[in-house]
Amino acid sequence: MEPTGPNGEDLLVSVTMPCIEVGTVGGGTVLASQQGVLEMLGVRGAHPQQPGQNAQTLARIILSAVLAGELSLLSALAAGHLIKAQMAHNRFRANTPAASVPVTPGAGFAYRV
Repeated sequence: MEPTGPNGEDLLVSVTMPCIEVGTVGGGTVLASQQGVLEMLGVRGAHPQQPGQNAQTLARIILSAVLAGELSLLSALAAGHLIKAQMAHNRFRANTPAASVPVTPGAGFAYRV
C-alpha cells in the first residue's frame, strides 16, 4: 500500500502473484463443474483471436478476489473486528488444546534382516 493522488490522500493497493498458473483449456477443464464456472466467468476455452487471452483474464479475476480478501482482512484488523470475533468464538490461547506430537509409524520397533 502506498499513498497516491494529487494530495497523497488516496491509497494504492495492489497484489502480486508472480507465478500463478491457470488454464481454460485441457486438464480439469473437461469436467462439467469447471466448464460451468469458466463459462459463467466468460473465459471457457481458447480465445478466438488472441491465444492465452482467456487464461490471462482468468488470472486477473483470481487476483481480484485475492485483493478483495486482503482488503477485507485489513479492514477487519483496523476496526478491531477480527480480535472481537476471535474472542467471541472462544479462539484464544487459554482454551487451545496442547499441540500433539506426531507419531512416526513403526517407531520403537527393531527389524532384523
